Amino acid sequence: MISLVQILKEAIGMPKAIILAGAPGAGKGYILRGLDLSGLKVLNLDNRYMSLLKKANVSLDLKNATPEERSKGAKAMAQANKEFKGDIEDTIKGKESFILDGTAASFNNTVKLKDELEEAGYEVFMLYVYTDLERSLKQNQDRFEKSGGEDRSLAPAIVLRTWNSVTQNYEPYKNLFGDNFTSVANTLEDEKLSDLSDIKDKYLTPFKPQGTKPKNDKAKARSAKAREKLDGELNALLADDGVKDIIDTSVSKEEAQAKIKSFING
Repeated sequence: MISLVQILKEAIGMPKAIILAGAPGAGKGYILRGLDLSGLKVLNLDNRYMSLLKKANVSLDLKNATPEERSKGAKAMAQANKEFKGDIEDTIKGKESFILDGTAASFNNTVKLKDELEEAGYEVFMLYVYTDLERSLKQNQDRFEKSGGEDRSLAPAIVLRTWNSVTQNYEPYKNLFGDNFTSVANTLEDEKLSDLSDIKDKYLTPFKPQGTKPKNDKAKARSAKAREKLDGELNALLADDGVKDIIDTSVSKEEAQAKIKSFING
């Protein structure tokens, strides 16, 4: 049996890039399981970030980070981003096919990367995985403990903002990638919270950062304005019809896998 990786290697001059989009805990890796992608290069910022956190003796349980750990974590992320950019540049120069395992929370950065890849002769595909806000927060909250301390749990406020950005990006990404786009809805089967205040009380309040520097009036006003905007967007998405189009137009795991196979074989 010819593997998908062999097909990729034989498609000389036609390297492929698969960009993953989805909030933390959405289940992007779960969707890719069952595809014969062994040996295909996977680029993941988290791997570099976690390695640098360990070197700095910072716990991967970032939801409970101390002020000192948050400071070290910010420096580690800046360094990880710098190194990761080099990883992507080297991969493109080498015309290697790869999977970019991330959230694609920044639409502008993703557009820039897609343009760069296509200019370098790549065919680019996006796998978008939607999940509920509560599932994303719950998966993140449990990740550190469930992994035995080997995987990171982010500050829940970061997960909240990332979920909002990724969900807002659904329609723009669908339009941007056209036929080279597929989405899967990986949602909670149990009843979920739909009130933003209840969600924050359960998942954010217990992990509110301690020891933060006091803000001046101007900074407080900026924060309040940004929080009001974010809450408005989140409440709209949490409404009954907020994400209905995403769920209704998404396909099954098997259909998504078939489309990815078709992209690779094409």
